[in-house]
Parts: sequence; structure tokens; C-alpha cells
Amino acid sequence: MPNTDLDKIISYTNSKGREFTYSVRDMLIPVALHGQYHRGQIISRLRAVGIEPVNVDFIQL
Repeated sequence: MPNTDLDKIISYTNSKGREFTYSVRDMLIPVALHGQYHRGQIISRLRAVGIEPVNVDFIQL
């Protein structure tokens, strides 16, 4: 498989001074998953107060 920009290695330091090195691909996966986590939190809170959330799934069965 050819290298892409997703395979580019990025080094950074967090706010506590700890250094990390990851590929762009490895950094994007948690971003996508973390958004889904918050989406689930919002849906749970809406349902807890009796509001049925709108279906925003791309694929609907």
C-alpha cells in the first residue's frame, strides 16, 4: 500500500509538556470516535427529559 498524507508522522507536546508522536491516521481515529461518544451523551439526555432525538444517521434502516 502506498504512503499517503495519512501516514505522515506528527510530533507534538501537550499542555503538560508530554511529547507524543503519531501518524495522522492514528490521530484521526479517536477524533471520529470521540464525536460519537458525545452524540450518545446528548441523545441520552434528550431521551431522559422525554424528547426523541432526530435520526441523523447517514444510513437509515
